[in-house]
Amino acid sequence: MSKRIAFHEERCTSCNLCSMYCSLAFGEKGVHEFRPSIARIRLAINEDDTKYAAHVCLQCADPACVEACPEGAIAKDGDTGVVIINDEICTGCGKCVKACEYGCVFLHNKVAVKCEVCYEPLCVRACARKALELVDDDDVDEQAELYKEVRL
Repeated sequence: MSKRIAFHEERCTSCNLCSMYCSLAFGEKGVHEFRPSIARIRLAINEDDTKYAAHVCLQCADPACVEACPEGAIAKDGDTGVVIINDEICTGCGKCVKACEYGCVFLHNKVAVKCEVCYEPLCVRACARKALELVDDDDVDEQAELYKEVRL
């Protein structure tokens, strides 16, 4: 069973607090600031402005991003089931981005990044509506379908 962050669409108000607080965990050179561009979670809204989705890695059972990486920079942790990117090996080729059909992997500063399920995720704690939840399960079907519908 994998640790992952589950998204509950019916609770989301599209406030972006999750991405703002996530960005605090990834400050550069000791600088911590609200910068959603470096967050590992991205909020998307469909064309009709009727559905929201906080895109956070689903920690797939058989991740396409792992298979797509020619450098072996992406691997699934055997203990936690979390898909991890080694940014020192990543060349920024973008093949993992194209391989992820859910839009959960992206490039930042020419390196692939995605949610790697922080120990105590700030995004989960920041969400006043409890639209994000840290869970131990592999039931991602509903969330995966929403991600396909509401693309980044």
